[in-house]
Amino acid sequence: MNRKSSNVLAETQINWIRTSTDKPATVVLVHAVGYDLTYWDRQIEALREEFNVVAFDLPGHGNSSGAPGEWSFEYAAAVTAKLIEEVSVRPVHLVGISFGGMIAQMTTLERPELVRSLTLIGTGSHFSQDVRRGMRTRAEAVRAGGMATVTQSSLERWFTPKTRMQRPDITDRVTKTLLADDPATHAAIWDVISTLDIQGRLGEILCPTLVLVGERDPSTPPSVAHGLAAAIQGSKLVIIPDAAHIITVEAPTAVNEALKAFLKDFAD
Repeated sequence: MNRKSSNVLAETQINWIRTSTDKPATVVLVHAVGYDLTYWDRQIEALREEFNVVAFDLPGHGNSSGAPGEWSFEYAAAVTAKLIEEVSVRPVHLVGISFGGMIAQMTTLERPELVRSLTLIGTGSHFSQDVRRGMRTRAEAVRAGGMATVTQSSLERWFTPKTRMQRPDITDRVTKTLLADDPATHAAIWDVISTLDIQGRLGEILCPTLVLVGERDPSTPPSVAHGLAAAIQGSKLVIIPDAAHIITVEAPTAVNEALKAFLKDFAD
């Protein structure tokens, strides 16, 4: 597996991995806020025999440098597009979860020629005013008290009670990652997420699209996923039973089955 770092935009050094270069198609994976590329491990293993798989650390996450200026979805989409251009067989199958799904939507809207298919996992395109206020409150809490102020509430949103009780390997790993995150980056991103409103543009997404969501996702519930699927012409919706928000970690087998079934239609 290739492990590299690329200066994809001015003053933005991105850490990325690629499983191979000899497959006819490439899958690019975009992680959630607070996470890093290592949380795609189960998906990488499931897809690497049939695809070149690329995963990367978003700016300010993992081993990538921070954003040189203010965070924005336009900036994140530009980073993603530049990475696709530099390291992938184009167009790619673009997969994003949560914040990564928002970036994937924006990348597809801004650079549709780079995206062969789109998979949106536990994500949204706009939020109610109450939800936006909650996001800004989260950002303020992190600025005032650091990552420890939001760690427990994050685990409660991201994983079901059963997982939190029975899978300390998951919760301990995520807790360690969150506590190591940069509070300034985390807060800035939540402020940016609170501004997202691209629902009116979803009709511009013309590539085949898979929408995945956990049945018990409190952050972007199935009703949100239904809205995404209804707005994107010809998209497919799959609801993963008994799972919450970060279903790639909580229910990887079910996610991988749905993802592989969707991508099978593109076999060369």
